[in-house]
Amino acid sequence: MSLASVTYGLSITTIVLFGIIALFLARRRQRVKKDDTEFFLTARKSVPLRTIAWSFYAQGVGAWVIFSMPAYVVSAGIVGLVAYSVSCGLPILIVARVGAVLHRKYPGVLSLGDFVQWRYGTIPTILVSLVMLLNMSIGLCAEYTSIGNLMEFVIGAPRLPIILCVAIVTSIYTAAGGLYVSILTDVAQGAFGIGLLVVMTVYVAVTYRPESLPTPLPEGLGPNYWGWAAVAAMPISMTCATLFSEGPWQRIWASADDRALKRGSILGAAALVVVCFLYGFGGFLSIWGGFPQSSKDGSTAFFDLLGAGQEVAPSWITILAALSTVTMNEGCVDSIQNGIVDTLASRFFRGKSVWYPRVLVFLINIPIVFVSLKGYDIIILFLIGNLICTICAVPLLLGLVDRFEGYITGWSFITGVLSGFLSIVVFGYVKVGDWYEGLRYTFVLAYDWPSFVLPLIFSAIGVAIAAAIEGAIRKSLGLAYPVPLTFVPQGHGDTKNPEEQSVSSGDVESVAPGYDQKQEIFQEASTVCVK
Repeated sequence: MSLASVTYGLSITTIVLFGIIALFLARRRQRVKKDDTEFFLTARKSVPLRTIAWSFYAQGVGAWVIFSMPAYVVSAGIVGLVAYSVSCGLPILIVARVGAVLHRKYPGVLSLGDFVQWRYGTIPTILVSLVMLLNMSIGLCAEYTSIGNLMEFVIGAPRLPIILCVAIVTSIYTAAGGLYVSILTDVAQGAFGIGLLVVMTVYVAVTYRPESLPTPLPEGLGPNYWGWAAVAAMPISMTCATLFSEGPWQRIWASADDRALKRGSILGAAALVVVCFLYGFGGFLSIWGGFPQSSKDGSTAFFDLLGAGQEVAPSWITILAALSTVTMNEGCVDSIQNGIVDTLASRFFRGKSVWYPRVLVFLINIPIVFVSLKGYDIIILFLIGNLICTICAVPLLLGLVDRFEGYITGWSFITGVLSGFLSIVVFGYVKVGDWYEGLRYTFVLAYDWPSFVLPLIFSAIGVAIAAAIEGAIRKSLGLAYPVPLTFVPQGHGDTKNPEEQSVSSGDVESVAPGYDQKQEIFQEASTVCVK
């Protein structure tokens, strides 16, 4: 039998096996307790430390790591690799810390959109939800593209069957078990993937014997501009993208307690940094050793390393690498699917049957699978999403600061986002001297550090200016700020005192003293429904 046939067969078997395990766990869960929609989406306070640590790891590491980390080494070198690897784990720690504060203050939230609705109102919530959906869709597309690239460029087989297999199997068990089952399968998928990586690491240590290693390092691999740019660009880029991905937030809601969240996020982040570095360093060693490269962009450099300088790697190690890729891919895909469903369901199907989000699991995959067949560059896909998330990050985070409540409103949020975007447009024009080419440079071609630093600065400035203008208008007209009170999620929770229902800065009415109905000219209508 050919390598393609064996690899395809074993890969599909692995995918289906994990799917069967997930369905078994879902069935066992339903026998014990029927899940409502909230638990289906959040698995609230049900996951202990070790399990949540594996889940933080599995949702962050996917097939994209094996392709994008070596590809980034080609331009950013060893410095960029270190910056990229650290940036894969650092956001988990930051989001876990922010999420712990958010969860403590507003324990009933189903998604990040819940908080934004309460804090800023309807229009910012729509914007944040769209950004999150775009960001997660790009991540899912990158995963399907990566597993397709594995089969097409490394194994020499068609990409469509394996993409369909991953999409269908993960959709089935995600629809059956929701987030809780997805987290449980993360343990097996993460352990299996790391086990195969250990075998490959030992193999490389034994077989890596290049004829010569150029010293000093070639310009592309040694310290260079793009490597040092990554020191700023990658932590900002990855952190902002993580903020607008529902997967990490879901694991915050699912953590059994603060101890599980804190230690689990640390363990998961550490594992992410190590694994991402090893795959990227494998590509670095392959290029540094002068091994034959099967792709110009370096995306398959890790697989070239397994060939130990030969044109073709031994079949058994190629199969192990493929199974590792497939396992990481499946674990990441089901996490993203759950995140997309959570974002949609918490906004549009709150309080409805759990079957609504279950059907959504299948529907969301159709357009994303179609786009993944185009084989777009994974690094570029992430660049687009990460920049958009960076533009929106600071206005979102400022909403968590207690002293700004009532002063930074939905108007300030939108203004901050627009000013962040304009900063990128102006930078691109200054960089290349043309508006169109400037946008292409910033959003498609380069992870340049000003593209990520400037939006943070100018979005904050935009928020401050908008808040100052609104404050002056309110003062001149004698209008008080709406003050958010006790948070009660829409469609959830019990409230004995109706005056305790939440009032966002975008709501028409407020219980703040001195509130005047003339504030309607500054606010958008939003109703908070409390059971």
